[in-house]
Amino acid sequence: MSELRGRLFVGGALAPGRVEFANGRITSIDLELGARDANELPIVAPGFVDLHIHGFGGSDPLDDLAGMATALARVGTTAFQPTLFPSEPSRLGAACEHVWSAATELGRAPTARVVGLHLEGPFVNPLRAGALPPGDLATPSKEGLRAILGPATGSGRGVKTMTLACELQGANELVAELVRSNVRVSLGHSQATAAEARAAARAGASGATHLFNAMGPIHHREIGLAGFALAKTALFAEIIGDLVHVGADAFELALAARGPEGLCLVSDALQGAGTGCERFESHGREHVVHSGTAYYPAAKSGGAEQLAGSAMSQHAMVQRLVERGVVSIEDALTMASASPARALGLERELGALGPGLRADFVVLDARTLALCDVWVGGERVAR
Repeated sequence: MSELRGRLFVGGALAPGRVEFANGRITSIDLELGARDANELPIVAPGFVDLHIHGFGGSDPLDDLAGMATALARVGTTAFQPTLFPSEPSRLGAACEHVWSAATELGRAPTARVVGLHLEGPFVNPLRAGALPPGDLATPSKEGLRAILGPATGSGRGVKTMTLACELQGANELVAELVRSNVRVSLGHSQATAAEARAAARAGASGATHLFNAMGPIHHREIGLAGFALAKTALFAEIIGDLVHVGADAFELALAARGPEGLCLVSDALQGAGTGCERFESHGREHVVHSGTAYYPAAKSGGAEQLAGSAMSQHAMVQRLVERGVVSIEDALTMASASPARALGLERELGALGPGLRADFVVLDARTLALCDVWVGGERVAR
């Protein structure tokens, strides 16, 4: 039996106490209300869950999933969805099979756990491609979807989430097909109207991919997908926390509209994240990094750089959001752990501190929120 003491993040609040765990699971939680000097105790919170991440620590899912999982565990992300860029459906299906096979072969060492794959396309709107390569997008079709997902029998190819644009012709048929296949549908890279988003939600869509980014703006006569994700509780909304992809005011608007329980903090990180590199290559394109955000270099002299993914971990985003007064530590921890676990239907497994849940923890300094320790499945991660 092992234990950790500190201010435990339980039920959305911090309280001094002790968590005991054995055989990879939490066995008991004991709160010590009224403890002296409680604010000086380290914070013990659930490990972070990243729904949308393309790479980390110099590795990406296709080339070195194990390296990516190891690097993520060291920065407090203990469960994640490796996120693949779009490509022609049969090639994307083969890539899924390759990555999922690597996921099932991850060793016993305490590395971040793969909780399914996230496909960012290919059935998205070319007019809202953003940083995705437009030439790799595809028209929605059941044949294309089947080429990606593979045979309906067996363990499949591990696809847990697919981002699509519901306004495209044939997309709503795919929403129903994906739901039947136990794949989460997240609406994104889209210029859907609110009515189109509502129809997709009724068909089973349950997520919004990186809220505000690569979707139409909110207008007072047409709130669009972004407005629907804010106004209704049908969709868990991903939100990138570098305060560049989404500015502080818009972040506060999203939090006021949905609360931390409706928002999932995602890194949308690329493989150069966590390396400290100011330049790196990913998916055949050069990226430059400014203050934790990745850009494509300007195409011509004097031109503007194009916003791409991030170069930050979830933990670094939690620190930034709290330090700049955008969110409280409690809200940041909820968005990084409990909300994404609920979005995946894994709240009885991940994202909280409670008996029977996985012993995945982050231990943070009480004052600076610096990462002191990480535990995955009850094992301490070497850092």
